[in-house]
Order: sequence, then C-alpha cells, then structure tokens
Amino acid sequence: MPRTLRSVLSRLPQILLIAGALGLMFRTERFFTPGTLTSILTQASIVGVLAIGQAFVLIGGGFDLSQGAMLALVAATVGHLSQAGWPPLVCVAAALVVGLGLGAINGFFVSVVRTNPFVTTLSTLLIFRGAAFIALGGRPIANIRVFQAVDSGFQFGATFIPYRGLIFLAVTLAAWVVLRRSIFGQYVYALGGNAEAARLAGVRTVRLRTWTFAISGLATGLATILFLSWLRVSKPDTGTGYELDSIAACVVGGVSLQGGRGSILGAAAGCLLLQALRTQITMSGFPEEYRTFVTGLVILTFAAADALARRNERS
Repeated sequence: MPRTLRSVLSRLPQILLIAGALGLMFRTERFFTPGTLTSILTQASIVGVLAIGQAFVLIGGGFDLSQGAMLALVAATVGHLSQAGWPPLVCVAAALVVGLGLGAINGFFVSVVRTNPFVTTLSTLLIFRGAAFIALGGRPIANIRVFQAVDSGFQFGATFIPYRGLIFLAVTLAAWVVLRRSIFGQYVYALGGNAEAARLAGVRTVRLRTWTFAISGLATGLATILFLSWLRVSKPDTGTGYELDSIAACVVGGVSLQGGRGSILGAAAGCLLLQALRTQITMSGFPEEYRTFVTGLVILTFAAADALARRNERS
C-alpha cells in the first residue's frame, strides 16, 4: 500500500470526526455566532489547560490519570487558604506550587522508582482523591472568591471576550514554543520516541520524565484557578473525569498514546473540537449521558487508529 494512502487511512478517524462534527454544527443556525464560539472557548479552557499538560506527558512516553483528583486536592488547599483570608496572589502561588509538587510526585515514582505510569497515576488518583475528601471533611467549601477576577473579561464590539479563554490561548502558545522551539522540547520528543536511545545520546531521561509529569501538575494547578474562578466551590468530587477529557482531547488532536508524536496545537484543537461537538449535542437536545459516551468512544477509536498506524509504519 502506498505510504500516502496509509497516512490518510491512519488519519481517517480524525477526518470522520471532523466531518461529523461539522455536519452537526451546520444543522444549527445559532452555532456559528460569536457568542456561541466564545462560549465554546471559555468552556474548553479548563480541560484545554489540562490537555496541554497531558500532552507533555504523553509525548514523553508517559500517562497521567491523576489530573482530575489532583485538581480536587489543589482546590481543597486553595479553599482552606481562602477561608483563612489569604490574598489572591498567595492562593495563585499555592495552586501552582501544590500542583507542581503533586505532579513531581508522579514523576518521581515513574522515573526514579520506575513504576508503570498507568499504575502510578491510577494509585495517585485514589490517593489525591482520598486526600481531598479528608482535607474537606466530606463537605464542600463554597463562595471561594479569590479568583473571581479571572472569570470576567472585556467587550469587543458586540462580543464579550472572557479572560479564561484568553489564558487558555496564551498557555497554548507558550507551551507550543517550549515544545517546538527549545532543546527541552526536542528532548521530550526523543524521550517518547526511544528513551534508551535518548539516554545513550546524553539526555538525562530520569530528570526529563519527572519534569513532564511536573508540568502536567503545574497545568493542573492553573486549571484549578480557572475552575474556581468559574464555580467558586471546592468539593471532594471536583474534577471527576477531567483526566479522561484531557486524554481524549490529546488523542483527537493527534498526540500518540505510545509517545514521541503530537503537538500542543493539536491537543488544544482537539479540546476545542470535542467541546464544540458536546455543545452541539446539548443544543440538539440529546441527554447529558451522550457526552460521556462520545468521550469513551473517541479515546478507543483513536487509540486503535494510532496503534494501526504504528504497525503499518513498521511493516
């Protein structure tokens, strides 16, 4: 089979998903309005930031299932600081530092102890979720207003531009520069492509893999800020399922679950596409459960397509 045809076939799920999403979108006249599009950008911002952190881990050959539980624990920490009267800047710093530290814990076990990334982050998912329950005593902390300024925006003509959406775009651009235009980014791709070859070439693979997980934690800390600016409440079950949404966004955007492939822009685009599809599902009157069904179907389909593409390249 010609290489070009194999390349097209390997991208067939993305093509079909985009075509199906566009078909649904054009059925609704209200979809392509400035208000709807900015709403999609805003709603995608939290999972979008998580997907950017997830992309670093996946491209580096890892896997992070703990993002949603990590978000809950960071939110619980910020909730207590807010109740104690700490200023917003301290709460911002705490969210980022705690997220970075929790991500580094994942990285330590995967890189230094050499436990399997799936098992490690599944375990820390349970640990972080349990810690959030303990920290909150099983009760929510409401009226967290330290980040309320982030949930505002400005008027551009007849369209309201939210800060949350702009932060998502700014983080996407910064992460793209780091991954595509820096030595660090080149090393991450080398790590995911062939970790042993990267080590023999002089790359400090243990430190590098730890940093990819730490970046995922840092992104989770930022996503927590966006989340609390929106809902202003910390609950033990906060962020449930967000890790699957971030993985789905990465996979739809062309990030390989086997490492060494993908881009930040693809992960961000995948998140926006999935959010647009979910918005269309809601606008079409389908039940909320369809969104969960679509997410699971997308992950399975694209993971299978990626595995088939890799097998075709080796043959």
